[in-house]
Amino acid sequence: MSFLRLVLKNLRRRPARTVLTVLGVASALLLFVLVESLSAGLERSLSGSEAARTLVVYRKNRYCPQTSFLPEWYATRIAELEGVETVLPVKVFLNNCRASLDQITFQGAPVETLLEARALQVAEGDLAAFRREHDAALVGRDFAARKGLTPGDRFRFGDVDVKVRGVFESEERTEESVILTHLEFLQRAGPVNRLGTVTQFEVRVAEGADVELLARTIDDQFRTAEEPTDTRPRVAFLDSATRDLREILRFGRWLGMACVLVVLILVGNTILMSVQERVRELGVLRALGFPEPAVAGLVVAESLALSLTGGVLGVAGVYAVLNLTHLALGSEGVTIVFAASPSLLLEGLLVAAAAGVLAGLAPAWRSARAEIVESLRSAG
Repeated sequence: MSFLRLVLKNLRRRPARTVLTVLGVASALLLFVLVESLSAGLERSLSGSEAARTLVVYRKNRYCPQTSFLPEWYATRIAELEGVETVLPVKVFLNNCRASLDQITFQGAPVETLLEARALQVAEGDLAAFRREHDAALVGRDFAARKGLTPGDRFRFGDVDVKVRGVFESEERTEESVILTHLEFLQRAGPVNRLGTVTQFEVRVAEGADVELLARTIDDQFRTAEEPTDTRPRVAFLDSATRDLREILRFGRWLGMACVLVVLILVGNTILMSVQERVRELGVLRALGFPEPAVAGLVVAESLALSLTGGVLGVAGVYAVLNLTHLALGSEGVTIVFAASPSLLLEGLLVAAAAGVLAGLAPAWRSARAEIVESLRSAG
């Protein structure tokens, strides 16, 4: 207990310096954990349980989803192929094809086929009203949280105006950031207005069927058609759609490493200045019989206390930011939600603790190895 009081007393000597150091550590750890939460969200989105058994059929050489126009009747031909369980025609309307923090994705599909093909659970609202009303929509849980939408609200983007009839959850997390509407409603919407065409087909493959072979068969069937197709497993589609996000994440990882380096330098500099001011005091402790490990431990404990306090504030800041803003990055209709799990928050605290110990080692060694007589003669 006396050891702890001594650590706290030393940190209170320069309250302004201590507070600024703690805030600097908190800011750096906040950025580090946010980057890692994007990585966790990306990994979770790419590991959907049905992604391996689902094919996505696009128009060949499309630039982004809104440049893909396929005849709706392709669904009948695809459904006749051996190994196909279900075919879901989907019309997509986006506000932005490139990486965006506020991506809005409408997906229109035949209602009954949609509810059969996707494992959706309506957590709030009236599913019967969604089936019945042509301008009704089901909104994913993540998107509803970001926009503050509840059943009964209206949501409008451009010329697309829908009634929110329900909020749904899904095993595939990328689906929880979309707005689901009736296919014909979205086809007739002002900015879309392409009746009889869809953006893509989602093909569920039967157990045991060869996914790659079926993809080639679909493309061969429409190779000479007016609108040729490009069919890929959903895993490959998600990998391609999130290319921009992975580039952002790669840069973010370097930023995260820089944040850890900032913590090391910031805490190390603060502790070094602190021990330089207390050379004579530390010499007195040595003269009173404090062993070298105890003096070194005191300095490292001060460094650890600074870093961990900042780490706790940074992790708490991440939790608050993600729960208040529901941050997400989207690209080509695929939205990645930042995911801060308890294990990730613990990882942030462990990084802060490790950085604090490392930052305190050099000042601790210097203080513990200093000559007692020279320390007592010091003016510090």
